[in-house]
Amino acid sequence: MRKLIILGTGNVAYHLYHAISSIENWEVVQVYNHRDESLSDFSNATETTTNLNELVDANLIICCLKDDLIESYFKKLADKDCLIVHTSGAKTLQKIRKRSGVFYPLQSFSKYKTMDYSKIPFCIEATRAEDLRILESLASSISESVYKINSKKRLQMHLAAVFVNNFSNYMFKLGQDLCIENHIDEAILMPLIQETFEKIKDINAEEAQTGPARRQDQETINQHLKLLKKDSKKEIYKIISQHIKNDYGKKL
Repeated sequence: MRKLIILGTGNVAYHLYHAISSIENWEVVQVYNHRDESLSDFSNATETTTNLNELVDANLIICCLKDDLIESYFKKLADKDCLIVHTSGAKTLQKIRKRSGVFYPLQSFSKYKTMDYSKIPFCIEATRAEDLRILESLASSISESVYKINSKKRLQMHLAAVFVNNFSNYMFKLGQDLCIENHIDEAILMPLIQETFEKIKDINAEEAQTGPARRQDQETINQHLKLLKKDSKKEIYKIISQHIKNDYGKKL
């Protein structure tokens, strides 16, 4: 049985803990966070600590911390002989250690939301070939999709993920806000949101694009702009509409 420690108690840490706890051959023996109150989700299931000096022996430490903390924690754990990895999509492989790696789940996590971990792509990288095999074995025990990707490609992929997930979610928020402001049940948007994502499973996003900007329908665009009272929303609408018009204008 291989032993594993998780540093952090946020969304990624929470879900990795549950994903790893459900597989054989690995055991989460400890969870660390600098604040004791943040450990309440784990304290009844495994050992917890707020002191790095109290970390137990383990085969692997997964650092699920903010990007700006990763390098400092890798340095703090310099005396550890085990493999240490981070879960960031944007941070490079930390080569300040002989045994370091990346264990990046390409997914948006919300704490307490049930997820099918087998469908989450895992991107792995390591400084040593034997450690890459360890990460591949762990990831394959959790998920059907495991990718060996270097830091440069992972950053590009993370950028793509921000567009398709973070930015699209913000668009949903703006749409819901408009409904709420005008006393419209925002649930009316749900079938459209679902269809948007279902469609690109069958055809690519370029072919799936619809709407007034795609049709070069400037009259409708002008009507929409008049309805938008906040300059920030109006600016977003203008910029995105113009980009869509530029991309598809030659195809009409």
